[in-house]
Amino acid sequence: MAQPESASNLPEQERAEQEKDEQRAVYVRAIRLLAGREHSAHELSRKLIAKGHSQPGVEAVLTQLQKLDLQSDQRFAEMYVRSRVNKGYGPIKIRQDLYQRGLDDELIDAELTFPADRWVDLARSIRGKRFSDPQPEDRDAWNTQARFLARRGFPADLIYRVLGQL
Repeated sequence: MAQPESASNLPEQERAEQEKDEQRAVYVRAIRLLAGREHSAHELSRKLIAKGHSQPGVEAVLTQLQKLDLQSDQRFAEMYVRSRVNKGYGPIKIRQDLYQRGLDDELIDAELTFPADRWVDLARSIRGKRFSDPQPEDRDAWNTQARFLARRGFPADLIYRVLGQL
């Protein structure tokens, strides 16, 4: 006796349903993460895979989120640069952080392109908050302030402009 056609397709239908359920779960988790803050595609993918979701499922959901403009590396980079500049970090540190979050060099360059005077003003402001003296008076004070600015991600040429030369 022949089986009804619907019974033979049952495993395929179950598999398709499981895939849909997986896609929904990935989508919901991604939306929850994006509701908290912007994420780069690399960050979001890494977090979703760490939660046990499959690579193909995560990639499909990321593509869908990007088409809907719910996830954007451009928007993430803008937000991240603005946040880090407001916290007093320099271009070297910000570049390194963005690179670790999976952004490409072109996007990073586009977001970090500020006039040099803006970076100098930021470094002066940060230095002024940390050190009370207007300019370092001796080599030790100069080295201390230079190391502080370097740790914050400012390049050497900019540090020399801010601190002058002893």
